[in-house]
Amino acid sequence: MFDIDKWKEIWATITRNKTRSILTAFGVSWGLFMFILLVGFGNGFRQGIMDTFQGFAANSCFFYTNRTGEAYKGHRKGRSWEMNSKDLRLIREKAKSVEYLSPTLFADGSTVRGNKKGSYSACGVYPDQFNIQKMEVQYGRLINDIDILERRKVCFIGQEVYETLFNVGEIPTGQSIRVGGIYYQVVGVGTPVSRNVNVGSYPPKTVYIPFSTLQQTGRRGDEFDFLGCTAKPEYRASMVVEEVKEIVKANHDISPTDDKAMGSFNIEEEFRKINNLFSGINVLIWIVGMGALLSGIIGISNIMLVTVRERMREIGVRRAIGAKPITILTQILSESLVLTTLAGIAGFVFGVAILTLFQQIMSNNPSDGSGLTIIPFVSFNLALVAMAILIISSLLAGMMPALRALKIKAIDAIRDE
Repeated sequence: MFDIDKWKEIWATITRNKTRSILTAFGVSWGLFMFILLVGFGNGFRQGIMDTFQGFAANSCFFYTNRTGEAYKGHRKGRSWEMNSKDLRLIREKAKSVEYLSPTLFADGSTVRGNKKGSYSACGVYPDQFNIQKMEVQYGRLINDIDILERRKVCFIGQEVYETLFNVGEIPTGQSIRVGGIYYQVVGVGTPVSRNVNVGSYPPKTVYIPFSTLQQTGRRGDEFDFLGCTAKPEYRASMVVEEVKEIVKANHDISPTDDKAMGSFNIEEEFRKINNLFSGINVLIWIVGMGALLSGIIGISNIMLVTVRERMREIGVRRAIGAKPITILTQILSESLVLTTLAGIAGFVFGVAILTLFQQIMSNNPSDGSGLTIIPFVSFNLALVAMAILIISSLLAGMMPALRALKIKAIDAIRDE
């Protein structure tokens, strides 16, 4: 049953020395406030980094050629070489871990339409390229398998290419542009889901052409410059790297131990490094945050010790007239709990208010895709956990003063000056 007189007594005890109580409460509030801010900005920074990879297949990897680093099967060290169509066929036949596969040809991207022109990247790709790096289609469609099969002179252009060659609101599909001296019909316009991570070219400034078409118009034969792959769901990208390198090296008489001849970039590995980094950061945040909370808890313990010392005579009288130990214990712990809870709620509310303010500022000033966007946040469950830790710690902090109060003999307490 709720005893209002009891709580009035507890509140009177807490406010007996207002300065000391306020300073202690401020320490607890500041500890929880700092914990909320640290976790909130840590979460926002992590989410911002992960968002830079959004739109890129997390299990993708990419390959390119370098000069050989070893002599092998009669070939000299330092030999130049290029990947070719036979590599693609062998990879599809032998690499059990590969799901999507897209070679890339780079060509002259000088682009002209009427009196408008620009210098961009021209890339010959497979349709699977857009499963590796996803695009948001604004007009028309992506390059498809029929474009590859029929060697169609069509192209899919990035947003910035469109803005240079066309008027605002003008429908680009069906229009012709000249790329590297060859006319192509525009079938679509798009922008990448991820603008902060680009491999091979910057999509908004790229003209995508069917791979087979650019092979023919660029007179490149069956060679290509770059290769992108993704792993099947049951495999890791590192398995793709091993299989593809083994197959391609064997096809070009390159030593299996030659690590210089074929370079690679593994997006999955980068994800793993980032996750490991933020796991360490989270541990550090919790250590610092718990340290801030602990400083407040120590303050609670100290003020309760002082309170018990000041109330020795009162406690002694109550013991002498028959107060039970549990009554004394409950009162001391209640004072610690009330002070901590009120201070904790204040720190929590202020911390959430600051995070909300930053969220509003960042939401009203969104990134244009050229930089990292940090929107701090903290989950409600985590906030509850922090409050629970604070309350439990406050009870533990109040336990030592409470036990000390129980050890006071009534006659000694009454005589105390």
